[in-house]
Parts: sequence; C-alpha cells; structure tokens
Amino acid sequence: MKGEKRLKNIILRIGIILLLFVMVFALTGCGSNNSQTSQEPQNEENTSQEGETVKLNDELEDVCGFAQQIEDGKYKIVALKEDGTIFDITNFGTTEYETLDYSGGKIYLQKEKDFYEIDLTKGNGNYELNKIFSYNLENPNHYKNMGVYDGKIYFDADQENLVSYDLETGETENVVDAEEIFGMYVNKKNGKIYYTERSPQNYLKEYDIKTGEIKTIDSADSESRAPYGNGTYYYNVSLCPGSTSEAILYAKEEGKGNDRRSNYYIYKVDTGEKIKIDDLYMSGAYIDGKLYYCAAVSEEPYPNYVLKVMENGNTKTIMKEQENSFMNFIDLGNGKVQAVMSWGQDISTEGEQAYLIDKETLGVEKTDKEDESLEFVYLIQEADNNVAEETR
Repeated sequence: MKGEKRLKNIILRIGIILLLFVMVFALTGCGSNNSQTSQEPQNEENTSQEGETVKLNDELEDVCGFAQQIEDGKYKIVALKEDGTIFDITNFGTTEYETLDYSGGKIYLQKEKDFYEIDLTKGNGNYELNKIFSYNLENPNHYKNMGVYDGKIYFDADQENLVSYDLETGETENVVDAEEIFGMYVNKKNGKIYYTERSPQNYLKEYDIKTGEIKTIDSADSESRAPYGNGTYYYNVSLCPGSTSEAILYAKEEGKGNDRRSNYYIYKVDTGEKIKIDDLYMSGAYIDGKLYYCAAVSEEPYPNYVLKVMENGNTKTIMKEQENSFMNFIDLGNGKVQAVMSWGQDISTEGEQAYLIDKETLGVEKTDKEDESLEFVYLIQEADNNVAEETR
C-alpha cells in the first residue's frame, strides 16, 4: 500500500511539473506573439510619422518665416531668422512674385498664371525654383490670393472661383463657385478658408476644408439710389492684411447715403465673437493677441495720424501725432513688428520710413531704409511647428 501510495505521489508530482512546464511555455509563447503583434502597428505608426517629418537644410536653423525682398527694382526670396537676420534663398532677379506661402518644407509662389516651389530640404546653399503647373486665367493681372494646406494649393481663379490644386495627383477642382472672390486667407490651425465674396452683395464667409461646409460670418447691405440715382449701391466687406490663426481682421462699409464709412472688426475664430474697433482706423494693421494699427486723429481732409496698440479692449497710443500714415505692418518673427510710414502725392514727393515696434515693451524705434523692402511675409504657424522643430 505504501509503495502504491508513493508511486501515486510521484506520478502526481510529475504531472504537476509537466503541467506547470506546459503553462509556462504557453504563457511565454503567447506573450511573445502578443508582443510581436502589438509591436507591428507601433512600428508602422512610427514609420508613418517619420515619413511625414521634414528635415530642413542645416543652414535654415532657427528660421521663423519667409518673405519677398525688394531692392532697387530687383527681387529675391529670403528666410527670416529668430535673431532678426535675413538669409537669402534666391539671388536678386527681375521676377516679382504675387503670392508666397510655406508648407511641408517648401516655399510656394505664384506669378500670373504660373505656380512655383522651392524645396528647402535640398540644395543646401543652392536652391532651385521649380515650376509646378500653370492655370488658364482669363485675367492674369488680377490681384492674387493663395494658400497651401494638407497637400493642396488653394487660390482664386480670375477672382471668380476658389480652386484647389492637388500637389500629388495634379488635379484641379472648383471648391467654391462664386460670382466674385476678392480676398482669401487659409487658416492652417483650424483647416478653414476665410474669403470675401460679391454675389452681388458682399459677404465674409468661412469654408471648412474637411467638410465642405460654408458659413456666412458677416455681410454688407445694399442701398437703392432711386430717386436720386440709378441702380443700387453695394456696400463692401473686405479682409485686411494681418489676419492670424486666432483672429480675422476685416472692414465693413456701413451707413447711408453720404454718411457711409468703413468700420473695422476683429472676428475671433474660436468663439465667433465680432469686436468693432471704435476708431478712425485708416490703414494697415497686424493682430497677434494685440492689435497694432494707425488711426486718424480727426475727420478733417488731411488729418494727423497716431500709432496705436489695442489689447484686451484697452487702447494705447505708442507714438505722437504724425503728418503721415502707416500703411504697412509686418511681424518679423523676432519679437518686433515693422510699421512703414508713407507720404507723398506723386513720384516726386513720395517716400517712406520704417519703424520697429517691440511687441513686449511697445517701444518704437526708427530703422534703416533697407529694412523697408519685405512683402508677402509668411511666419511659420502652429500647424508647421513639427517641421520647424526639426531645424533646431
């Protein structure tokens, strides 16, 4: 009996050992399989992310934006650095481009019916300008608007339709059909296009690139001229330079008869709030949390002007009255906003002088004349930060 019992115990122990061995093997094998299964998608995801990451040339380290520079009737494309210096991308030439945008490591340009690109990941110190495509425009001299988002170039064709060009497939598509589009801004933060349309009244509208939904933000009324005039007068709504991903700056003509005037508004993108600027606002502006602008001090025919900054509803004059107005405001990406004062009635009397506004202290200083010649300034936006970070 004792021998049988001992034999049973031995068999039982052997069975338990074998069972434990099988369990350990099974668990180890399953764990290995599960690890491989879960790792594969992760590797695929990493590969996808690496494929989307763009590494700019080393010499473009600390670049914060791009612009067209003009000097003595010649033109070139430059990069703006965070320390305020300017780096040449192209040599001076005779071609003046009409639009400039940046996306995915490339600069995009337009001249009349032709579109171009400059690849900033190739040709370190020797960049090539490549023609991408041409679009048949009936009126190639019309003012141009263009923006690049998610692999497509968006532009207004003959100021009639909003058209997209797919950079991968080469296909064009009318995304908005309108009687007249005369202003456009591509917001890369929220993937929406803001544009002004005349059909025949004037509207400020928002086009959602993802859904195709169109929303009217504001509009201007029309006014019948009868019996003192013929037909109808249509009031204007227009986008202003200086719009950003957080806020859109626009002008709206309001009033009746000879009392018509342009009032200026800030449209907050996230909240939809519209803020009227209660001032005799006369010229260019830049908005970046603060609103930098020029205002007339009176409604006289030739008033003096002041330079102002508005923040959180509070307005501060940062420069004493001047006889001349500031017509152009540019954020240089280095903590300074450039404001250009213009004057003169004709070629013999015209002139301009640039000033720099410190965005933190609001101090103003006069600059050398050579700093006045930037246009189409594009600062790298939040949507492009993953690309910019690769240069640091």
